[in-house]
Amino acid sequence: MDAGLTPWAGYVYMLTSLLTVTAADTILIKAEPPAVEFGHPLMVNCSSSCAAAYILMEGKRGYNETKQPQWLAHSYSTVQSWSHRVQCGVECPPGKTDRSLTIVPVYNRELNITSPPEVLEINTTYSLECTGPRVYPNNKLILKWQRGNEIIQTNSTEEKGIPNEDKRLRNVLQFTARTTDDGQVYTCVAEVDLGSNTTLQITNASVTLQTYREPRSTMISVNNQSSSESPVHVAVGDSITLVCDTLGNPEPTLQWEYPESTNIAINSSAVLYISEATAENNGIYKCTASNKYGADENKVEIKVKDKSAIIIGVSVSVLATATLASGAVIYYLYQKAQKSQEYKLKNAKPHNNLQLLSG
Repeated sequence: MDAGLTPWAGYVYMLTSLLTVTAADTILIKAEPPAVEFGHPLMVNCSSSCAAAYILMEGKRGYNETKQPQWLAHSYSTVQSWSHRVQCGVECPPGKTDRSLTIVPVYNRELNITSPPEVLEINTTYSLECTGPRVYPNNKLILKWQRGNEIIQTNSTEEKGIPNEDKRLRNVLQFTARTTDDGQVYTCVAEVDLGSNTTLQITNASVTLQTYREPRSTMISVNNQSSSESPVHVAVGDSITLVCDTLGNPEPTLQWEYPESTNIAINSSAVLYISEATAENNGIYKCTASNKYGADENKVEIKVKDKSAIIIGVSVSVLATATLASGAVIYYLYQKAQKSQEYKLKNAKPHNNLQLLSG
């Protein structure tokens, strides 16, 4: 046994722990680890349920052998072959023989992702290509794409492949960039299939996406009210707050254009504040949002009036509305009375009192 391997006591304990046969099992081959990285150590144990079994194990050269009555182990300080085939034969008295064969998967950790463009355009289709590590047998490798923690695409092959052929598995993910992809992490995960619905993750690689979009949906609110109806009327002496809001990535820069006045302040790029409005503040207020991919704008007209004018305007509007409503009611009652009169005349009957008629 090599001095660089597990000390004898620990080694025997580890081999003993691998022995998990039952009375119904004739041969059990178990590798530790169950899949080995190329260039790393490996231990393979062949065990039998026979009490006085003769065990013979065939494998790659360069091993140290340890033997006990019911098991035999080969340990390798370094695996230097892509095909690690192990065959174990057991002879149980009286003359019963059995054989079992297993192939220990061998892998490296070379996983590559083809980088997407530095910045992605919203609603445009892109591809992320992941090339997996070298694994033999080839059909033991599974490549998975994850968006965050969600598995969104899996790929594998049914071909076993050739040990000395470096044939890599690829997993190409096509997707349409969305706003939610900005800062989103996509990860390619490589796993080795160990059988019995068990896998061993051997490596992974990630890429973080950055999306862009030109500014859009730029809106201006006046005193927390939407300015969809322009002009906006305010009274002399009132304070006015205009807020510009927009969408875009990278975050757009905002710029205001407005009538020059000493009572206007830009509290932030998004907020324009007018203190004690005067007639000088009448005019168009425009907000322009821009980033390196485009620009968008919106504007609103502000009209400053005396409070009395606003009150009169509102009163006239209310009076006009009331007058129209009253007229509608009178017209409705008139029409109803006319229809009632027509009904009475239509249904009138001749009078039977002739005395009244001859009078």
